[in-house]
Amino acid sequence: DRSSIIGYEDPIVLTQSTHSFLFTEPTFSLPFLFALGIVMLSYTCLVLALYNNIADGNSPGNFMNVPVGVTIDVKVAQYLSLLVGLIMEEEIPEALYLLRMISERTLHNRAPNLHFGKFAFCAVVRIVMGYLFYFNMFTVVAQSTAVIEIFFDVLALQFLQQVDDIAFRLAKMDVFGKRLKRASTRKCFRATFERLPYSRRKKMTIFVKALYVFNFCVLMAGMAVVTIKQNNGDYHCKSITVHFEDYIWENALVLDSAGGEEEMDLIYSYFNGVYVLDGTHAGRPVYTEQNKFDNTPYDEKIGAVIRYCEEEGAWAFMHENIRKDRNTRDSDCPWLLRSPDTKSFNLLEVSGDWSVWTGIIHAGASFQTYCNGCGSEADCNYHGTCTERQCGCDLSENDGYPLYTGIHCEFSRPCLQLVGDGDDRWNILPIEKIDYEFTSWNAYGRGVYKYAWGGNVTIPEDDALLLTYSGSRWFGSYYE
Repeated sequence: DRSSIIGYEDPIVLTQSTHSFLFTEPTFSLPFLFALGIVMLSYTCLVLALYNNIADGNSPGNFMNVPVGVTIDVKVAQYLSLLVGLIMEEEIPEALYLLRMISERTLHNRAPNLHFGKFAFCAVVRIVMGYLFYFNMFTVVAQSTAVIEIFFDVLALQFLQQVDDIAFRLAKMDVFGKRLKRASTRKCFRATFERLPYSRRKKMTIFVKALYVFNFCVLMAGMAVVTIKQNNGDYHCKSITVHFEDYIWENALVLDSAGGEEEMDLIYSYFNGVYVLDGTHAGRPVYTEQNKFDNTPYDEKIGAVIRYCEEEGAWAFMHENIRKDRNTRDSDCPWLLRSPDTKSFNLLEVSGDWSVWTGIIHAGASFQTYCNGCGSEADCNYHGTCTERQCGCDLSENDGYPLYTGIHCEFSRPCLQLVGDGDDRWNILPIEKIDYEFTSWNAYGRGVYKYAWGGNVTIPEDDALLLTYSGSRWFGSYYE
């Protein structure tokens, strides 16, 4: 026996917990039902905590509502808290320890009235509770965004596991009545059980150690997957729609393709539309402006970007060819629109008034963003179906043309022809049938119209007069 090598070991006794009533007391007796109630109380609290944390996790690939990113101190605390929680969790090791040390024969010799089947059932109950604690702990740790929040949540979950120990001590103090006091002071709780020879418990000992290593590896590997996904931007919204108010910066300084400078009026609403995730900066996403006609990247034109500026401590809208002055004082972060001070990793969660540059800093600016992905038909305004996070707008049964347009099917079907006050006619441009689907030119999600006839308008046959939406209002433009 290895006891002579190891030295003194604590005597093997039953756990002083109400869980033990599940095998020390007759089935359906008051102490047994009391213990069952404590088990159900702990299970219910753990299940409710888990449900509350993942109930809103309807995003594909993020059912646990993991934040899009966290600071380095939070990342370190997450791994440390998992290690702390693994050490603090006692239901699994105690249950396995008793199963390893107390055999059916040993239990019958020291406590003939106890049934080994109920003893094993109690151990299973405790093991399942332990893994429910692990799952809860991993969820709250992965969702946390503050260090103190992490440790408070882990401690709160640990408290739910200690309800049985507290209830047992209260029962011994005669708080719950004589019958529970007698149950908690039975001789079986003072009995010491014969230790099995190491040769008979060697396999179980190896299994317990391997299980501990397995639990540790699974928790750390799971957290590593979360960290890698956060660093890669997997939890960020892949495409957003941006809406500016009608701010105008007169005589803005714009760099041309030849490297020269020119002044022109900058109308912020022209930058309304779709922006797509294009890499990360400072651990946060960089969103790049897309073509207004088909929401694809520009071929030659340089789009604006929205990213986080560390030196400003804020999110910023900027364009590499637009500067606030002729020197390089703002070259590191040439913001045109700036959020309030924030450390948020998610642009969509930034609240408060922004600051816009219109020759001077104008505070109280409005800046709206929302994710273009859908999770249900409600995100498509019930005007279409959500497939692979994209809305497919309903089609007309008569002509196959979409009844609604826009990223979320938010715009009604455009009229095929407009009639002006002077009886001038404008046809949507063009409607073509390609592979049984009708398409048309659009800008900012609205249809583009071409002058057809009527009114007091006279243009050469090869020229075109178009009516186009520009982000905040409609414009007529002439093309030769």
